[in-house]
Amino acid sequence: MANEIGPSIDGVEAGGWVREDVNKVTEEAVRRVQDNQKKAKQAQQQIQQDKQNNAKFAHFLTFLLKTIKNEKLITSLYEVFFKTKHPKTEITYLRKNINTIVIVGMFAPFFPTEIEELGLKSFFDTILSAESKPNITEYLAYLKQLSKTYHDNVPMDKTAFIKFLTELLMEFDLVNREAMTEDQTEELQRWLQKELYGK
Repeated sequence: MANEIGPSIDGVEAGGWVREDVNKVTEEAVRRVQDNQKKAKQAQQQIQQDKQNNAKFAHFLTFLLKTIKNEKLITSLYEVFFKTKHPKTEITYLRKNINTIVIVGMFAPFFPTEIEELGLKSFFDTILSAESKPNITEYLAYLKQLSKTYHDNVPMDKTAFIKFLTELLMEFDLVNREAMTEDQTEELQRWLQKELYGK
């Protein structure tokens, strides 16, 4: 009599009868488990791939910091990519995550051998067409494609970016540093502003 009143436990219904469907697994449940396992495996593979790519980018950045001796360029790189300014409040703060692929991409045209050796060429193949060092016009066209492809939608300080870009162009001899007067440098920066931002 107690069994007739009590609740059903683990497939045994009140009255002691075992439900017929207790051991049946629906096809939908099996499919759902298989889909979840497949997604988990894909996520695991993606994490592994991301780790490998991050290590490659880190190796390139280490190489870059050892190679570039221009303190102004390194400082301006830090100002552009490691800090950001809130567009409304104008408050500057450090970024939690930097856009590593864009940083590497900024220097990729000048170090094609290292990019290829580290297995990073595939990231830039579709946007980097020149086999040799680009001229300034080709480089700016490349930067526009780099931004379209990999920008993370975190706003950059445009003035800081133009200063960084000016240093980079001088560092890699796309502009002759020795021949540039202060006025010519300012003119170059205005031209870069217009080319990249239309103002």
